[in-house]
Amino acid sequence: MTVCYIPLLNGQQIKPSALGLLEQAKKLNDRVIAFIVHCGINEGNLQLDCDEIHLIELSEEMWPIASNHIAAFEKFQKNCMKGEAVLFSASPLANEIAAGLALKLDQPIVNKVMEAVRKEQHLSIKKEIYGGKACLYEEIALGSIITYDPAFLPNRKNDVNKEVRKFHQIMNITANKDIKFIESKKLSWEEVSLTEATCVIGVGRGVYQGSGSQLKQIEELAKILNAPIGGSKVADELKLIPRERRIGSSGVSLDKADIYIAIGISGSSQHLAGIKNVKHVLAINNDAAAPIFKRADLGIVSDYEAAIPLLIEIIKEKSGVKNSENTSYLEASV
Repeated sequence: MTVCYIPLLNGQQIKPSALGLLEQAKKLNDRVIAFIVHCGINEGNLQLDCDEIHLIELSEEMWPIASNHIAAFEKFQKNCMKGEAVLFSASPLANEIAAGLALKLDQPIVNKVMEAVRKEQHLSIKKEIYGGKACLYEEIALGSIITYDPAFLPNRKNDVNKEVRKFHQIMNITANKDIKFIESKKLSWEEVSLTEATCVIGVGRGVYQGSGSQLKQIEELAKILNAPIGGSKVADELKLIPRERRIGSSGVSLDKADIYIAIGISGSSQHLAGIKNVKHVLAINNDAAAPIFKRADLGIVSDYEAAIPLLIEIIKEKSGVKNSENTSYLEASV
Protein backbone atom coordinates (compact mmCIF):
# COMPACT_ATOMS: atom_id res chain seq x y z
CA MET A 1 0.00 0.00 0.00
CA THR A 2 1.16 3.52 -0.82
CA VAL A 3 -0.50 6.58 0.73
CA CYS A 4 -0.74 9.83 -1.26
CA TYR A 5 -1.22 12.99 0.75
CA ILE A 6 -3.39 14.83 -1.78
CA PRO A 7 -2.30 18.49 -2.22
CA LEU A 8 -5.09 21.04 -1.84
CA LEU A 9 -5.40 24.73 -2.56
CA ASN A 10 -6.72 26.53 0.53
CA GLY A 11 -8.03 23.22 1.84
CA GLN A 12 -10.92 23.06 -0.61
CA GLN A 13 -9.63 22.43 -4.13
CA ILE A 14 -7.42 19.60 -5.38
CA LYS A 15 -4.27 20.80 -7.12
CA PRO A 16 -3.51 19.44 -10.62
CA SER A 17 -0.26 17.92 -9.31
CA ALA A 18 -2.35 15.42 -7.31
CA LEU A 19 -2.94 13.30 -10.42
CA GLY A 20 0.79 13.17 -11.11
CA LEU A 21 1.40 12.16 -7.50
CA LEU A 22 -1.08 9.29 -7.79
CA GLU A 23 0.61 8.17 -10.98
CA GLN A 24 3.96 8.10 -9.19
CA ALA A 25 2.39 6.04 -6.38
CA LYS A 26 1.48 3.26 -8.82
CA LYS A 27 5.18 2.75 -9.48
CA LEU A 28 5.62 1.81 -5.82
CA ASN A 29 2.59 -0.37 -5.11
CA ASP A 30 -0.49 -1.80 -6.79
CA ARG A 31 -2.73 -0.50 -3.99
CA VAL A 32 -2.93 3.29 -3.69
CA ILE A 33 -4.80 5.23 -1.02
CA ALA A 34 -5.60 8.93 -1.32
CA PHE A 35 -5.56 10.71 2.03
CA ILE A 36 -7.25 14.12 2.06
CA VAL A 37 -7.26 16.58 4.94
CA HIS A 38 -9.62 19.39 3.95
CA CYS A 39 -11.81 22.18 5.28
CA GLY A 40 -14.84 21.87 3.01
CA ILE A 41 -14.07 19.94 -0.17
CA ASN A 42 -16.94 18.89 -2.46
CA GLU A 43 -17.00 15.12 -2.09
CA GLY A 44 -19.30 14.71 -5.07
CA ASN A 45 -16.55 15.93 -7.41
CA LEU A 46 -13.88 13.58 -6.07
CA GLN A 47 -12.72 11.44 -8.99
CA LEU A 48 -9.23 10.11 -8.32
CA ASP A 49 -7.51 7.08 -9.84
CA CYS A 50 -6.88 5.17 -6.62
CA ASP A 51 -8.30 2.29 -4.59
CA GLU A 52 -9.56 4.19 -1.56
CA ILE A 53 -10.17 7.79 -0.57
CA HIS A 54 -9.96 8.73 3.10
CA LEU A 55 -11.17 12.19 4.11
CA ILE A 56 -10.71 14.07 7.35
CA GLU A 57 -12.30 17.49 7.73
CA LEU A 58 -10.81 20.29 9.80
CA SER A 59 -12.09 23.79 10.42
CA GLU A 60 -10.78 26.63 8.27
CA GLU A 61 -8.79 27.88 11.27
CA MET A 62 -7.20 24.48 11.90
CA TRP A 63 -6.38 23.53 8.30
CA PRO A 64 -3.32 25.78 7.67
CA ILE A 65 -1.53 24.44 10.78
CA ALA A 66 0.81 21.50 10.14
CA SER A 67 0.46 19.97 13.63
CA ASN A 68 -3.27 19.44 13.04
CA HIS A 69 -2.54 17.54 9.82
CA ILE A 70 -0.04 15.38 11.69
CA ALA A 71 -2.64 14.57 14.37
CA ALA A 72 -5.15 13.70 11.65
CA PHE A 73 -2.69 11.34 9.96
CA GLU A 74 -1.87 9.60 13.22
CA LYS A 75 -5.56 8.78 13.72
CA PHE A 76 -5.87 7.67 10.11
CA GLN A 77 -2.85 5.41 10.43
CA LYS A 78 -4.37 3.44 13.32
CA ASN A 79 -6.80 1.89 10.83
CA CYS A 80 -4.18 1.24 8.14
CA MET A 81 -0.99 -0.71 7.70
CA LYS A 82 2.09 0.88 9.20
CA GLY A 83 5.49 1.20 7.64
CA GLU A 84 4.32 2.00 4.11
CA ALA A 85 5.47 4.84 1.88
CA VAL A 86 3.73 8.21 2.22
CA LEU A 87 3.99 10.59 -0.74
CA PHE A 88 3.68 14.38 -0.75
CA SER A 89 3.85 17.09 -3.40
CA ALA A 90 6.42 19.51 -1.96
CA SER A 91 5.12 22.86 -0.69
CA PRO A 92 5.83 24.90 2.47
CA LEU A 93 2.90 23.30 4.34
CA ALA A 94 3.46 19.79 2.95
CA ASN A 95 7.17 19.91 3.81
CA GLU A 96 6.37 20.79 7.41
CA ILE A 97 3.79 18.00 7.68
CA ALA A 98 6.17 15.46 6.12
CA ALA A 99 9.01 16.40 8.48
CA GLY A 100 6.71 16.18 11.49
CA LEU A 101 5.39 12.77 10.43
CA ALA A 102 8.91 11.45 9.87
CA LEU A 103 9.75 12.39 13.45
CA LYS A 104 6.49 11.11 14.96
CA LEU A 105 6.44 7.82 13.04
CA ASP A 106 10.21 7.29 13.10
CA GLN A 107 10.28 6.85 9.33
CA PRO A 108 13.06 8.00 6.97
CA ILE A 109 12.33 11.03 4.80
CA VAL A 110 13.74 12.15 1.45
CA ASN A 111 12.84 15.53 -0.06
CA LYS A 112 12.31 16.97 -3.55
CA VAL A 113 12.45 13.68 -5.41
CA MET A 114 12.12 13.62 -9.19
CA GLU A 115 11.09 9.98 -9.47
CA ALA A 116 10.88 6.82 -7.39
CA VAL A 117 10.37 3.16 -8.36
CA ARG A 118 10.09 -0.04 -6.38
CA LYS A 119 12.88 -2.61 -6.74
CA GLU A 120 12.39 -5.75 -4.69
CA GLN A 121 12.72 -4.77 -1.00
CA HIS A 122 13.68 -1.12 -1.43
CA LEU A 123 12.82 2.04 -3.36
CA SER A 124 15.13 3.60 -5.93
CA ILE A 125 14.86 7.40 -6.07
CA LYS A 126 16.22 10.06 -8.39
CA LYS A 127 16.73 13.69 -7.37
CA GLU A 128 18.60 16.75 -8.59
CA ILE A 129 21.76 17.95 -6.87
CA TYR A 130 24.15 20.88 -7.33
CA GLY A 131 21.38 23.18 -8.51
CA GLY A 132 20.19 20.79 -11.20
CA LYS A 133 23.65 20.21 -12.68
CA ALA A 134 23.60 16.51 -11.74
CA CYS A 135 21.25 13.76 -10.55
CA LEU A 136 21.59 11.52 -7.51
CA TYR A 137 20.34 7.92 -7.54
CA GLU A 138 19.81 6.38 -4.13
CA GLU A 139 18.17 3.37 -2.48
CA ILE A 140 15.79 4.04 0.41
CA ALA A 141 13.51 1.97 2.64
CA LEU A 142 10.05 0.90 1.44
CA GLY A 143 8.39 2.71 4.32
CA SER A 144 9.88 6.13 3.57
CA ILE A 145 8.18 9.52 3.52
CA ILE A 146 8.82 11.14 0.14
CA THR A 147 8.19 14.70 -1.02
CA TYR A 148 8.15 15.06 -4.79
CA ASP A 149 9.36 18.14 -6.60
CA PRO A 150 6.12 19.50 -8.19
CA ALA A 151 8.06 20.36 -11.35
CA PHE A 152 8.31 16.61 -12.00
CA LEU A 153 4.64 15.90 -11.31
CA PRO A 154 3.10 16.79 -14.67
CA ASN A 155 -0.60 17.60 -14.73
CA ARG A 156 -2.54 14.58 -15.95
CA LYS A 157 -5.97 14.28 -17.48
CA ASN A 158 -8.37 12.76 -14.98
CA ASP A 159 -10.03 9.83 -16.75
CA VAL A 160 -11.01 7.51 -13.89
CA ASN A 161 -12.92 4.51 -15.19
CA LYS A 162 -13.17 2.33 -12.10
CA GLU A 163 -15.23 2.39 -8.95
CA VAL A 164 -13.45 3.92 -5.97
CA ARG A 165 -14.30 2.97 -2.40
CA LYS A 166 -14.73 6.07 -0.28
CA PHE A 167 -14.38 6.21 3.46
CA HIS A 168 -15.55 9.40 5.04
CA GLN A 169 -13.99 9.41 8.47
CA ILE A 170 -15.42 11.90 10.92
CA MET A 171 -12.90 12.37 13.70
CA ASN A 172 -12.46 14.85 16.48
CA ILE A 173 -9.01 16.34 15.98
CA THR A 174 -7.91 18.39 18.97
CA ALA A 175 -6.32 21.64 17.86
CA ASN A 176 -2.80 22.40 19.02
CA LYS A 177 -3.33 25.13 21.62
CA ASP A 178 0.28 26.29 21.33
CA ILE A 179 -0.23 27.38 17.72
CA LYS A 180 -2.88 29.81 16.56
CA PHE A 181 -3.90 30.63 13.01
CA ILE A 182 -3.46 34.37 12.52
CA GLU A 183 -4.36 35.15 8.92
CA SER A 184 -3.89 34.14 5.32
CA LYS A 185 -2.19 36.76 3.18
CA LYS A 186 -1.95 36.94 -0.58
CA LEU A 187 1.58 38.02 -1.40
CA SER A 188 2.05 40.89 -3.83
CA TRP A 189 4.30 40.53 -6.88
CA GLU A 190 7.02 42.36 -4.95
CA GLU A 191 6.89 39.84 -2.07
CA VAL A 192 6.61 36.52 -3.91
CA SER A 193 9.92 34.71 -4.28
CA LEU A 194 11.04 33.57 -7.72
CA THR A 195 11.34 29.96 -6.57
CA GLU A 196 7.77 29.82 -5.21
CA ALA A 197 5.89 31.80 -7.88
CA THR A 198 3.78 30.10 -10.54
CA CYS A 199 4.27 33.00 -12.96
CA VAL A 200 7.58 34.89 -13.32
CA ILE A 201 8.74 37.79 -15.49
CA GLY A 202 12.38 38.01 -16.59
CA VAL A 203 14.16 41.04 -18.06
CA GLY A 204 17.42 41.32 -19.99
CA ARG A 205 19.68 43.68 -21.86
CA GLY A 206 16.91 44.61 -24.29
CA VAL A 207 15.01 46.33 -21.50
CA TYR A 208 18.05 48.42 -20.51
CA GLN A 209 18.31 49.68 -24.07
CA GLY A 210 14.70 50.83 -24.07
CA SER A 211 13.63 54.44 -23.76
CA GLY A 212 12.14 56.18 -20.73
CA SER A 213 11.51 54.28 -17.51
CA GLN A 214 12.50 50.78 -18.53
CA LEU A 215 10.54 48.88 -15.92
CA LYS A 216 7.37 50.97 -15.60
CA GLN A 217 5.33 48.98 -18.14
CA ILE A 218 6.79 45.71 -16.97
CA GLU A 219 5.92 46.46 -13.35
CA GLU A 220 2.32 47.11 -14.42
CA LEU A 221 2.27 43.68 -16.07
CA ALA A 222 3.80 42.15 -12.94
CA LYS A 223 1.09 43.69 -10.78
CA ILE A 224 -1.72 42.32 -12.98
CA LEU A 225 -0.23 38.81 -13.05
CA ASN A 226 1.04 38.96 -9.47
CA ALA A 227 4.35 37.80 -10.92
CA PRO A 228 7.77 38.66 -9.42
CA ILE A 229 10.43 40.16 -11.70
CA GLY A 230 13.81 38.50 -12.15
CA GLY A 231 16.30 38.64 -14.96
CA SER A 232 19.40 37.49 -16.73
CA LYS A 233 23.01 37.77 -15.65
CA VAL A 234 23.35 40.88 -17.81
CA ALA A 235 20.28 42.45 -16.18
CA ASP A 236 21.95 41.91 -12.82
CA GLU A 237 25.23 43.49 -14.01
CA LEU A 238 23.32 46.48 -15.43
CA LYS A 239 21.54 46.92 -12.04
CA LEU A 240 18.10 46.33 -13.53
CA ILE A 241 17.42 43.72 -10.86
CA PRO A 242 18.95 42.87 -7.46
CA ARG A 243 21.58 40.13 -7.41
CA GLU A 244 19.31 37.65 -5.61
CA ARG A 245 16.84 37.79 -8.51
CA ARG A 246 19.27 36.58 -11.16
CA ILE A 247 17.86 33.57 -13.02
CA GLY A 248 20.21 30.94 -14.42
CA SER A 249 22.96 28.50 -13.51
CA SER A 250 24.70 31.25 -11.51
CA GLY A 251 21.45 32.33 -9.86
CA VAL A 252 18.09 30.76 -9.02
CA SER A 253 16.16 28.07 -10.88
CA LEU A 254 12.44 28.38 -11.52
CA ASP A 255 11.18 24.99 -10.40
CA LYS A 256 7.53 25.83 -9.72
CA ALA A 257 6.74 28.32 -12.47
CA ASP A 258 4.02 27.39 -14.95
CA ILE A 259 4.67 30.54 -17.02
CA TYR A 260 7.83 32.53 -17.67
CA ILE A 261 7.70 35.79 -19.63
CA ALA A 262 11.16 36.65 -20.99
CA ILE A 263 11.44 40.31 -22.02
CA GLY A 264 14.52 41.49 -23.89
CA ILE A 265 16.43 38.31 -22.99
CA SER A 266 18.57 36.73 -25.70
CA GLY A 267 18.58 33.27 -24.08
CA SER A 268 22.11 32.21 -23.18
CA SER A 269 22.67 28.59 -22.16
CA GLN A 270 23.29 29.80 -18.60
CA HIS A 271 19.90 31.50 -18.44
CA LEU A 272 18.08 28.61 -20.11
CA ALA A 273 19.43 26.28 -17.40
CA GLY A 274 17.47 28.30 -14.84
CA ILE A 275 14.16 27.93 -16.68
CA LYS A 276 14.43 24.31 -17.83
CA ASN A 277 11.58 23.21 -15.54
CA VAL A 278 9.19 25.99 -16.56
CA LYS A 279 6.12 24.59 -18.31
CA HIS A 280 5.41 27.49 -20.72
CA VAL A 281 7.65 30.31 -21.94
CA LEU A 282 6.56 33.54 -23.63
CA ALA A 283 9.44 35.47 -25.21
CA ILE A 284 9.41 39.11 -26.34
CA ASN A 285 12.47 40.25 -28.28
CA ASN A 286 13.10 42.49 -31.29
CA ASP A 287 15.73 40.06 -32.60
CA ALA A 288 14.03 37.21 -34.45
CA ALA A 289 17.25 35.15 -34.24
CA ALA A 290 17.45 35.29 -30.42
CA PRO A 291 18.01 31.77 -28.97
CA ILE A 292 15.21 32.31 -26.44
CA PHE A 293 12.66 31.71 -29.20
CA LYS A 294 13.81 28.09 -29.53
CA ARG A 295 12.72 27.54 -25.92
CA ALA A 296 9.52 29.60 -26.18
CA ASP A 297 6.03 28.21 -26.64
CA LEU A 298 4.97 31.64 -27.88
CA GLY A 299 7.29 34.28 -29.31
CA ILE A 300 6.66 37.94 -30.08
CA VAL A 301 9.20 39.67 -32.35
CA SER A 302 8.80 43.30 -31.32
CA ASP A 303 10.16 46.08 -29.17
CA TYR A 304 8.87 45.42 -25.69
CA GLU A 305 7.51 49.00 -25.42
CA ALA A 306 5.01 48.16 -28.16
CA ALA A 307 4.25 44.59 -27.09
CA ILE A 308 3.71 45.00 -23.32
CA PRO A 309 0.77 47.47 -23.50
CA LEU A 310 -1.02 45.15 -25.94
CA LEU A 311 -0.37 42.17 -23.69
CA ILE A 312 -1.71 44.07 -20.69
CA GLU A 313 -4.83 45.05 -22.64
CA ILE A 314 -5.52 41.43 -23.64
CA ILE A 315 -5.08 40.21 -20.06
CA LYS A 316 -7.42 42.89 -18.73
CA GLU A 317 -10.04 41.95 -21.30
CA LYS A 318 -9.89 38.32 -20.31
CA SER A 319 -9.89 39.36 -16.62
CA GLY A 320 -9.37 35.79 -15.51
CA VAL A 321 -5.65 35.76 -14.73
CA LYS A 322 -4.91 34.90 -11.10
CA ASN A 323 -1.94 33.57 -9.22
CA SER A 324 -3.85 32.32 -6.23
CA GLU A 325 -1.15 29.88 -5.14
CA ASN A 326 1.22 32.75 -4.28
CA THR A 327 -0.24 32.79 -0.77
CA SER A 328 1.54 32.67 2.55
CA TYR A 329 0.03 31.19 5.70
CA LEU A 330 1.23 32.86 8.85
CA GLU A 331 1.48 30.97 12.11
CA ALA A 332 2.49 32.26 15.50
CA SER A 333 3.22 30.62 18.81
CA VAL A 334 1.12 31.86 21.67
